[in-house]
Amino acid sequence: MPDAALPDLTFPDVSYGPRETPLNLSQLLYRGGAGSDMRKFASLVSNGSLGPPLLERLPLLTKIHDAIKGTLAGGGSRFSAKNSIQLLRQFYAWADKASCSLELNSIEDNFIAWTDHLLSRQRNDRYLKTATIAAKATTVSSLLDQALELKIGLYRSTRIPKRYNKKQVLGTQADKVKLSDSFAFGSALLDISSALTSESIRGSLPVQIHLRTGQIIEEWSGLTPAKNVKYLIPGYGSSGSRRRVKEARDRWEEDGSWRTRYPLINLRIQSEMLIFISQTGMNLAQANKLRAGKCSYQSYFDGYQVRRVHKGRRQGEVAFEIFNEYRPFFEIYLNWRSEMFPDDEGGLLFPDSSPQQRAQDRAPNFYAIKKRCKDLGIRYISPRELRKTRINWLIRKSRDPMLTAEMAQHTQEVLLRIYDQPHHQGAVSEISKFHALADPSYEPPGPGTCIKPAPTPEADRPINAPRPDCSSPAGCLFCDHHRDVDDAEHVWSLASYRYYKCLELMWNRHSNKGESPASITVDRITEKLKQFEISSTVRALWVSEAVNRVEEGNFHPKWDGFIRLIEGRV
Repeated sequence: MPDAALPDLTFPDVSYGPRETPLNLSQLLYRGGAGSDMRKFASLVSNGSLGPPLLERLPLLTKIHDAIKGTLAGGGSRFSAKNSIQLLRQFYAWADKASCSLELNSIEDNFIAWTDHLLSRQRNDRYLKTATIAAKATTVSSLLDQALELKIGLYRSTRIPKRYNKKQVLGTQADKVKLSDSFAFGSALLDISSALTSESIRGSLPVQIHLRTGQIIEEWSGLTPAKNVKYLIPGYGSSGSRRRVKEARDRWEEDGSWRTRYPLINLRIQSEMLIFISQTGMNLAQANKLRAGKCSYQSYFDGYQVRRVHKGRRQGEVAFEIFNEYRPFFEIYLNWRSEMFPDDEGGLLFPDSSPQQRAQDRAPNFYAIKKRCKDLGIRYISPRELRKTRINWLIRKSRDPMLTAEMAQHTQEVLLRIYDQPHHQGAVSEISKFHALADPSYEPPGPGTCIKPAPTPEADRPINAPRPDCSSPAGCLFCDHHRDVDDAEHVWSLASYRYYKCLELMWNRHSNKGESPASITVDRITEKLKQFEISSTVRALWVSEAVNRVEEGNFHPKWDGFIRLIEGRV
């Protein structure tokens, strides 16, 4: 079959940027085509460098092409399609090197062999994570499953661990570090956006950005820093060369237009976009499509519903919601955007652009922000992680997953399965509340615990023993509802309370100490400590440690204050 008769494996319905290479599966028909440069594909075919097309691959590629077109027609993202095709090219590039046949009847075995190859590579490449392998295999298997109309996906036949990405439990310190990173990142974004005013951008270079941490960023807006230009060093090169370099730099600096200042403009726009996402919870794709224009604000709980004003009508559709504190910053950005783009009032709200003329529906990769974060020693936080941090903060504040899911535009199931992260302090609080409601024990005035706050004297209680009344600590020791606790702290509490009652005996100097309530209480505590001591070796150590602590003057906090008071009187 001549090349002209091959079916069209492109995607004409997808819009591209002026310099963007269109998506095309035709490369995969040629041996070595998957590993070639997409931009040079046409010339490689015309000069015969790739050889003839392998027609046995055509039936499978046609089915894959139909599957991708169907996904795009159903509203799928072209960026997801592009990512799928890139990973499919990796699979085909491996097959070309391994001389594998990529036909309908052999594709399943070859796919499993490819995943085995990735797992084998992982043993020698510590940077290749299981999650990365799983992501690649999942994407490619999804395309093949649709093409082959499989009910049970190919991924399940691979040797890739199925539970490779478990949620990590955050301790108190880890959670604080994560929030600290978020605050540091947000502060840096605010400092960058505040420094890049329209006057500073159009003014002299470099623009100095002073951060609240004391650090300073010098922005040259595409110019090489003066300290790195050899021709600015007196005596270097010819005088004519030095003059030409200086004149070129002066012209660049004096030209305050978009042509020379787009790096600074994009840096401000990217900072504002990340701040906007952190405040609204909107995902990157949605934020990238927002249009500028006049807005109206309607009070809504502790913030505003922002509506776009269309033809003077104030009651437009709600575009997004913001907090009260964010409104002044957002309005400052809108004014700045109007100054920088006076002829584009209805354009993108965040018009990040460059001479490469990226397609408008393609979101920025925030390379400029990443580079500044690296230079400053600050952890870069992606839009997805910003949304996740915001959602978890809302969950902790509201304690209402249903409300948070509505605010985040998710179902409650998706919110808890994908976004919700374990929070140590929140878990401790919830566990404490649960035990407060479900635990039948009560906090008694004496050592130990109580299963029912109703004083009931023991049947064989000594005659002069303190009577239980839910207010006297000694009475608890002779109550049917009193229970000892099997731990070292309870033993320490018993030993400390016994010492307190001994001091009480010394203070009162009762005429018949053997029959006094305090003496009977001391005997009951001694009996309890004896039972602990003989019951096991571990409990014997508890008793020994508790007695030693009391002898050293280290009393249980529950009784320490009482003991200090009575010691001052004895």
